[in-house]
Amino acid sequence: MKPVNKLLESEVFSLIREKNRSISSYQKLWSIKAPTKLVPLSHIGGIRDDILTVYVENSGIASKLKFIESSLLKELNEGIQKEIPYANPIKSLKIKLVVKNSKVMPPRSKSFPAQAKSAFENLLSSLEDSPLRHRLIKLIKHHANSD
Repeated sequence: MKPVNKLLESEVFSLIREKNRSISSYQKLWSIKAPTKLVPLSHIGGIRDDILTVYVENSGIASKLKFIESSLLKELNEGIQKEIPYANPIKSLKIKLVVKNSKVMPPRSKSFPAQAKSAFENLLSSLEDSPLRHRLIKLIKHHANSD
């Protein structure tokens, strides 16, 4: 138990706790001052050199935030004076787009439906020897092998 207590009391861990408190304070302020429709679609990532990083879910939200950035900064800085008095005013917003994991789509089957395969074979029998005929033969073989 001593190693765990030593870790929890370490300077590095206290810096991590302080950073977490800071982000939580800014997130709380963000949820109060940001437009209500944008709050659930964005979150605070942290602050560095008086630049607040905001993560958003899509480019539409990012452009909306860029459009209202100056008025939003004014409101956030007013809130900082009241809510987080030890913090410096925010100079600007750094808006980053977060790409959510998309659903993994199963690979599509390469095989033709039976009706399409028979239509291609009928077409093949009516074609003369040509590059199109050779390409159609390869196509049918390729899709026949993936059944």
